[in-house]
Amino acid sequence: MKEYENIEHIFRKYMDDDYFSGGACYISVNGEKAFHEAFGLSNKVEGTRCNLDTVFDLASVTKIVTSTIILKMIHENALSLTTKLEKCLPESAKIPVLASITIKQLLTHSSGLKAWYSFYASESGDDLFSILNTIDLTHKEDRKVVYSDLNFILLGEVIKHYYHTSLQHVVQKQLVEPLDLKTLKYNPSYKSNIAATEFGNRIEQKMCIERGFDFKNWRNQNVPVLGEVNDGNTYYYFGGESGHAGLFSNVKDLATLGELYLRGGVNRGENVISNDLVQESLSKQVENRGLGWESSDIYPEGFGHTGFTGTALWIEPKRNIAVGLLTNRLHVSKPKNINPFRKEIFLEILKNIS
Repeated sequence: MKEYENIEHIFRKYMDDDYFSGGACYISVNGEKAFHEAFGLSNKVEGTRCNLDTVFDLASVTKIVTSTIILKMIHENALSLTTKLEKCLPESAKIPVLASITIKQLLTHSSGLKAWYSFYASESGDDLFSILNTIDLTHKEDRKVVYSDLNFILLGEVIKHYYHTSLQHVVQKQLVEPLDLKTLKYNPSYKSNIAATEFGNRIEQKMCIERGFDFKNWRNQNVPVLGEVNDGNTYYYFGGESGHAGLFSNVKDLATLGELYLRGGVNRGENVISNDLVQESLSKQVENRGLGWESSDIYPEGFGHTGFTGTALWIEPKRNIAVGLLTNRLHVSKPKNINPFRKEIFLEILKNIS
């Protein structure tokens, strides 16, 4: 793998500058492994090294899993992109702002819903739709796309309503078993070989203070979060399972999910998602958004998705490349934006593939 030797140098450079303490990268080309390495520490408090199977909190890369299940439902005629929430999520019919939002608007973040809300700090009771009925749901910006966790929280609710079961059970039956994914799951029952994330929820605690939310039950800021989802809404309110965050995976399983799209939605000779729908998902629908996927300057070409904890999945259909890139960027004294690292890695990969 001499052609990829600069990847280690890039990892080392950013680890030396305290962007993260460890990470892993998996590259497949034409469905075959081209690179698979791990670097640094998964837990600097305990001195645990990252290895090829270290499991990371995917954070918002969970949204790609949610999107994939929704696209599978569309392929099976359970939904369409134009289906309104009132038709596939009965509770939303009572909330005028939600009722007419379509599946496509949720997938493309063009629904008009505000970016974030602290459900765990709400004083409007425990029921999600009771809370949604009492808060200001819409953003005040003119642009069409506002990246919002609320969009994928609602898509997760659509999935649960259709299958009449938990998100974990749906992910297990619809993706984990068919794709033979070893590690993808919500609420891992083990704590070993999992990358640590933030020390408590310092960033989200600050967000709540800035927005006037009052919440007291924060996790201990003196120890890193380990084996529990970092995202506050998912952890404190949704019990570890949501459509926008909560899934854990190693880097190979993540890349395997990307490979499904590169195969045009075919798995073991069966169309899990139609090729037309896959192509639609990997094209710009509204601004820079595909159906779940994003096109941005982080990705030299193709589409991807990042996660707050330092994770990313990138696919480049023209060259048939799938890349899982996982770091523990919150597991440092002062978390930084790692997009320059991501972009540098992806550019380096592209340089080595004609």
